[in-house]
Amino acid sequence: MVRKGSTQQSSAPYNRRIVLDIIRRRGAMSRKAIVEKVGLSPQTVANITQDLETIGLIVSRRDKSEKSRGQPPIAFDLNPQGGDAIGISLEPRRASAALVNLIGEVIDRREVEIDVADQTRTLAAMKRLVEDLTRSSLSGGRLWGIGVAMPGPFDATELSFVGPTAFEGWQDLSILDDLHRVTGLPVFYSVDSVAGALGESLFGVAKALDGFFYMHFGVGLGGTLVVDRAAYKGANSNATEIGHIPIVPGGRPCYCGNNGCLERYLSLHSLAETLGAPDAHALSATRIIELLERKDPVVINWCRNAAEHLRNAICIIENMLDPESIVIGGSAPKPLVEHILMAARPFHRSVRGGIADDSRRVLLSERQDDSSILGAAVLPIYKMLSPRFDVLLQDGKSELELAGMLGHKPTGGAGRL
Repeated sequence: MVRKGSTQQSSAPYNRRIVLDIIRRRGAMSRKAIVEKVGLSPQTVANITQDLETIGLIVSRRDKSEKSRGQPPIAFDLNPQGGDAIGISLEPRRASAALVNLIGEVIDRREVEIDVADQTRTLAAMKRLVEDLTRSSLSGGRLWGIGVAMPGPFDATELSFVGPTAFEGWQDLSILDDLHRVTGLPVFYSVDSVAGALGESLFGVAKALDGFFYMHFGVGLGGTLVVDRAAYKGANSNATEIGHIPIVPGGRPCYCGNNGCLERYLSLHSLAETLGAPDAHALSATRIIELLERKDPVVINWCRNAAEHLRNAICIIENMLDPESIVIGGSAPKPLVEHILMAARPFHRSVRGGIADDSRRVLLSERQDDSSILGAAVLPIYKMLSPRFDVLLQDGKSELELAGMLGHKPTGGAGRL
């Protein structure tokens, strides 16, 4: 679905986002092609593309691939140097960060081992990561902000800050306000599964999809439903916590207080437990792949059991939500996910069977190793590029001079997406 522009004068920021979004999704486009897709007048589109090129968000070139008399038409594309964002992925023992440009390319990345239970050291580590990555920017110093992805759920729910993905000692997220204060940059945060889903929607395998379900396979197991290219939040912004759906009656006790939760059978923590490792962070991706290639019987048996639970989960998701596709991303090594997915076939019968192309029912992220960091970096970019009115009307956090053209309203502190 392509969003249409509005002719209301007050809709200028929305129309600019509409044009940015269609260029991002379709690639290089002529003004004529943009007019046909967004339903705005040629003059309005000409004004918008001129504005966006002037502020450096898009670039123009002659489209020599299109045959026409005279000069080839001018095509517009996103400018890779139109601004960067920094993404930080927090895990209990590690902080990973990357500098990402406007078209989703990872320019530089860093990683530090740290006990995030110590918030003072965690803040100092994040500040250093931001400073180091800022020096790698190729966009002339234009930074859209910092995105931080971490395990959820947030707020004071019965599931908050519990389990192997929890940050011991954390009672709130005030550290993110401190990060805004010490860096002077807008800070956005989200559950890692939401960040990963938005990253896939903007730059990944779900780029052409309006709706899909994103499964975040990492230390734990998370999920996000994307509807009309935005994450469905639920009543308290904690929707689709799929890892804590009980699927095995009387099954393994879960740290959430229930028994038989999906995450207890399908997560890196579950694999680490099976292998006798102290925790998932002690089990490197290299080690997992090595055991898989050696056909280690313990790992193969775990994969076989995990595949059965994944098969059931796919059926539940498809019958409940009827998504265009299910996208699997996260920090789990791609060979491991591929092995489990292959063992999960054939899928159970569901409302998607016979309608959807079987090869498209479940898609694997092409950014498996970087999906959490890319998803975090996408948060400020999504805030800027999203043409949704609900995002447009939120208080923006950008202090950049051009932000007003896109409907941003500067405020202080960290903002959740």
